[in-house]
Amino acid sequence: MNFIIKQIIMILTPLEMLTVNLYVIHQCSQRKYSRKITLLSMIICAFVLIFFAYSILRNTPNFGDGNGLFIFGGVLFIIPIKLLYRGSGIKIITIACFSWTYTFMIFALSVRFSYAIITQGLELHVTGLVLQTILYIVTFNRFNKLLKSKFIYVLEHISKKEAFALMWMAMMWFWTVFIFNLAFAYPSTIMLQLIAFPTLAVCIISSFRYVYLRINSNATIQDLENIAYRDELTQLRTRVVLSKDAESLITRKMPFHLIFFDLNRFKSINDRYGHLVGDKYLAFFAYEIKTRVGNRGGFYRIAGDEFACILPEEGLEAFLNAISTLPEKMTDSQVEFLGFSHGIANYPQDGDTIEHLLESADHQMYEMKRARKE
Repeated sequence: MNFIIKQIIMILTPLEMLTVNLYVIHQCSQRKYSRKITLLSMIICAFVLIFFAYSILRNTPNFGDGNGLFIFGGVLFIIPIKLLYRGSGIKIITIACFSWTYTFMIFALSVRFSYAIITQGLELHVTGLVLQTILYIVTFNRFNKLLKSKFIYVLEHISKKEAFALMWMAMMWFWTVFIFNLAFAYPSTIMLQLIAFPTLAVCIISSFRYVYLRINSNATIQDLENIAYRDELTQLRTRVVLSKDAESLITRKMPFHLIFFDLNRFKSINDRYGHLVGDKYLAFFAYEIKTRVGNRGGFYRIAGDEFACILPEEGLEAFLNAISTLPEKMTDSQVEFLGFSHGIANYPQDGDTIEHLLESADHQMYEMKRARKE
């Protein structure tokens, strides 16, 4: 009777691990077929693989001593997973190794705790299964939150280069746990101990390599965002940011003023003094207006000598008074400042999109230019 119970426990232990692994796969992957077909296929494959691994390992001399060699049967489970779920081989291996690291860590801990309490006999295996179940109960909720809030997000937003590095790192996590468990299972085998620490070293290096790739990728993205979001000449925010900021205010139904600026006779500055002075002219204007905007709103360069400003509903009159007092000449220069024209659009009265508001403000600005010519 004890022998039969022991064999049942030998099956229940990996079956419990496999159940968790299948849950992780299902959460992280998109199935190709219906839920019923996928579930039935996975159950059949699970029992076939467990029976296959059990049949091979039960006659080995070290069967049931907690070495975890049955996990190699689980590796074959990647085949049906690839057939039943969508995703590249790299993604599937990454998910599998991530899950195996968790489940095998739980298995290894329960085995070590069991040996600390009981040295041999049926009680050892019963204790191991009970401890494994308890550890799942205690840790699974937190693991599941990590899975859904962090791991799945990484899988969905990772680049191909980073995906390969993540797969390698996940494989090394699992392999490190497996090797260290073997080293504990066979403490007299010096070779396993010699392998364990280089394995740990490679695991650490692969983890740092992945972190490096992520930081390098983020730095590249930040550089691209700086190019897209900030004008290099004037250091103002660009039209892209103007659209984002305006849409944010519109979404929140917060009234604001959009002021469109165009420099008067700017082409004559370039023609007379050259483009270098023209650039300084633009930077001078940007600095003067930005100083007067302060923290009340945002100031943006649209293109060329066109600028825009977003101001909250209050404070428009004070701002208009402030910008009417710009210097007559550029700072540290004899180049005369020729002034600017502007138009004002109000949200929501003049439009409910940034395009409509810009069109309205631009129309008013050209009316001001036309009136000056007359």
